[in-house]
Amino acid sequence: MDVSVFLALGAIVVVAVVIAMTRQQKPQRRATVLTRTGAVIMAVFTVLAGIVIIGYAMQDPGGNAGLLITLVWLVPMLILAAAAWFWPAPTAPLLLALASAFIAACLWLAFDPAALRSFVGDNGPVIAVSVVALAFPAAVLGLKRTMLAGWLLVALGVLPLLITLIARSGPVATLIAASLVPLIAGISYLASARMVTGNAATGNHRAAAT
Repeated sequence: MDVSVFLALGAIVVVAVVIAMTRQQKPQRRATVLTRTGAVIMAVFTVLAGIVIIGYAMQDPGGNAGLLITLVWLVPMLILAAAAWFWPAPTAPLLLALASAFIAACLWLAFDPAALRSFVGDNGPVIAVSVVALAFPAAVLGLKRTMLAGWLLVALGVLPLLITLIARSGPVATLIAASLVPLIAGISYLASARMVTGNAATGNHRAAAT
């Protein structure tokens, strides 16, 4: 079985177990546990994906070029993740703008599949790496802004892959591997946010009734 599918199935099982185990708890508590579960899943996935990406970069092209390629995506990802934790309010629109620009670039590149294939051939799976580099800061943001982060993760997990599949503009195996876990984490964030807003709406309705 492909490793990415195995990781995705594992993430689904973990989320399902957490939901089942917290069924009797209050919605706020369930939402908190589910959000943290999504964040842990994304953290583990990012570490594993990072090891694979760095390993490939240090093999081809290797040396200083491989190190430079690694730093180009790793350093901004860590800076964005730190900013999402310490300054979520200004970081949220920044991540939204970066994700929107990235998805727009995927759409633009889809109109020239040959150029994209050539670019990927020369530089590696740039789109898949970009998904990972944006998804991890979005997951950190989810601990502060759960709903927004959930939609960001779902968009990063679905749209680049969907555009690539429809336009047949490049290889999809690495993109699938990079997209599945962020998608699952995003769904868990949205479910968590729904628990909180649904509970608040129910409380308001009861208060109005009395």
